[in-house]
Amino acid sequence: MERTAFIGGLPSRGIWTALSLSRAQFLGLVALSVLAFVFIDGPVWLQPAHGHFRRITLSYLMIVPGTLAALSYNRSFSWSNWFIASAVIAFIKFVITALLLVAIGLAR
Repeated sequence: MERTAFIGGLPSRGIWTALSLSRAQFLGLVALSVLAFVFIDGPVWLQPAHGHFRRITLSYLMIVPGTLAALSYNRSFSWSNWFIASAVIAFIKFVITALLLVAIGLAR
């Protein structure tokens, strides 16, 4: 039985491996898209009730070229890899930002 090595508190292989991304690329794309959501048009916690169309749109749009760049850098680009990796990162970003908005709402 093969064991998954832990590096820096996270396994060295995971969902990012199946998506043909490195752990750093995967976590970086998730982090950048969440940070974009949080800070575009000002910090989200200062205006949680306002419309978030611009911050949502831009934070999701940055996932697509970021995934394309990472897959191209890894020389593992295919249309299906690009679509699936972008969709998985977008879903994880959605869950994180939704939980963040709920936490902000509960804190008020």
